[in-house]
Amino acid sequence: MKIKVLKISFLLLFTLVACNSYGQVKYSAKAEFSHLYYGSQLIRYDKVEPYTVDFLTGKGGGNEINLVNGLILNRFLFVGIGLSYLKLNNANGVAPSLDVELLADQKKLSPLFNFKLGQSFLKNELGRKKSSTFGEFDFGLNYHFIPELSTYVKVGIQITQNTSFLSIRGGVRF
Repeated sequence: MKIKVLKISFLLLFTLVACNSYGQVKYSAKAEFSHLYYGSQLIRYDKVEPYTVDFLTGKGGGNEINLVNGLILNRFLFVGIGLSYLKLNNANGVAPSLDVELLADQKKLSPLFNFKLGQSFLKNELGRKKSSTFGEFDFGLNYHFIPELSTYVKVGIQITQNTSFLSIRGGVRF
């Protein structure tokens, strides 16, 4: 078992070094923090049972911490797979996602567009679990400190669990 893990680790390390050394594709990661402001409930259901409630009702919001690992395919396009921790007004959970980011320019300060698609797995305070597809579209500004390190601020809309949120997001790409 140890030898198999060692072989897989060596193969991944070799592939990473080869991609970064000889190819146009480079590995990159980004860490993000966002605050989600409650927008509206998109679909309303009639309550059938006494304790049946929608997961994300009310005027509360929440926070999200996101870590994305991916590849820079060219100077302008980043594609990655991320994992988020969501802490909303009456629920918390995780959300794996596919993240695509497009930089409009390579200047020190440049606009960016981001699209995220994934699945959210939430659990409310009553212990009920619910899963839903989510999507997010953001736009914002990216500031390059050096070519390998940049920070950004984005504003966008996120839809999850039949609820819309306004997301204000900041992060670092390295």
